[in-house]
Amino acid sequence: MRSQIEGLANLIGHSYSNFNIEIKPFFKNLPVQLIPAIDFVYNNIKEIKIKKKTILISCGKKSVKASILLKKKYKNLIFNIHIQDPKTQHNQFDLIICPEHDGLNKSNSISTLLALHNIKYNNVPKLENTINFIIGGSNKYFGFNIETQEKILEEIKFLSKSYKINVIPSRRTPTRFLKKLQIIKSDNIIPYNSLFNPKIYGDLLSEAEAHIVTWDSISMISEAIFSESSTFVYPFENRNCPTRYQKFYKSIIDKNLAKFYSRNLTAFDVSLSDYNIKLKTKILNKIESHLWFKSNAS
Repeated sequence: MRSQIEGLANLIGHSYSNFNIEIKPFFKNLPVQLIPAIDFVYNNIKEIKIKKKTILISCGKKSVKASILLKKKYKNLIFNIHIQDPKTQHNQFDLIICPEHDGLNKSNSISTLLALHNIKYNNVPKLENTINFIIGGSNKYFGFNIETQEKILEEIKFLSKSYKINVIPSRRTPTRFLKKLQIIKSDNIIPYNSLFNPKIYGDLLSEAEAHIVTWDSISMISEAIFSESSTFVYPFENRNCPTRYQKFYKSIIDKNLAKFYSRNLTAFDVSLSDYNIKLKTKILNKIESHLWFKSNAS
């Protein structure tokens, strides 16, 4: 969520301040519709003092009602933007930026095909025969069982005969998988065990000529595509893959931004030169259309 917030802030502005809102334990597991927009819900919301016109960006369930509360408190000093569908009180936001596959169609919403992010890419030549294998894990929609893990390890071994493989895990990647990866003897397999630094991650994404990304994370797939290297989506068993994920896969493949994985990693051209420009223009136009709010806000 922070990556998406920072990605949007970098897209439309030059500087920003992060604030991690702390919701009280009692309210954490409530549906967002039942969380009241009052000071009592949060431990630290009173620390936020807004004295000039400010763009307020929020993302995630715990910040939905915080944004609404601050908007009511500071009124026209705030232009509040929420990333993802807040699932409640849509009219309490000046702008909602929501994934295209969620199908939200409101007068105050803009849809995006790819997920926002804070990754910085380098304009460097691609390293031939270098691939990133970006691996997620289980979540409420996808399993990541032992059989899947063994299949991925076999693919990494097979590819390492022809390519240098940077293996990039996520926080959800099982420890068992990482331990088994460590014992594979190959100079062409390079595991990155703790890769949560956007700069290092951006460097790897910028340099590789191709990426293979497990299909459980729309964010990871989007980040790979943004590098403009060939991106291959690796499918595996799923518990209950939602329709919105299926729509996302179809969109990126139809637009030739990615392909499903096969061992024949034929490179293809990807260009996103206009994507960020068009998105930034749409957002700034929405902000400018609110005559009460000037574009020189912070």
